[in-house]
Amino acid sequence: MNTSSANVTVVLQYRDSFSKAVAKNLIVVVIGISINYINAGLIHTFCKHQIFYTNPRYILFIHLVFNDMMQMTLSLFMFIISYTIYRMNASVCCTFILITLIMSENTPLNLACMAMECYIAICFPLRHVQICTVKRTLMLIGLIWTTTMLSALPDLFIALATVPLDFFHSP
Repeated sequence: MNTSSANVTVVLQYRDSFSKAVAKNLIVVVIGISINYINAGLIHTFCKHQIFYTNPRYILFIHLVFNDMMQMTLSLFMFIISYTIYRMNASVCCTFILITLIMSENTPLNLACMAMECYIAICFPLRHVQICTVKRTLMLIGLIWTTTMLSALPDLFIALATVPLDFFHSP
């Protein structure tokens, strides 16, 4: 008996019922807005008092909060779009995913820098003020963003090299 088999990929799309989709979106949106509201309160408090924005420890912390707030907002936006707009231009989707990837890679680097700042404060308490300045902290935040953007570039270049360009115009 001769049979030939072919590799066939079948894409099945399972849609939630309307009530289930509304419930999921409502829960996710309420939790996301609640978390962003708390983070906005932290940012407001940071900007209101001079003691916070003159201390490198708090600058790194508020950078972490702001980064997580932006990541939460973009992820929430993509979640809602996945339920409301079934077809989106691939280039727009790839842009959202690339930005979210960069922001998610920022978080561990920021935490590592915060740990290093605490290490300096504990091990070199007399030199901490000279080593950890506001200017150096801002340069460190710039280095964090540069590093994460450079780490995401190979993914972008591989996608551009391997995927046909008409894919990015497709829904």
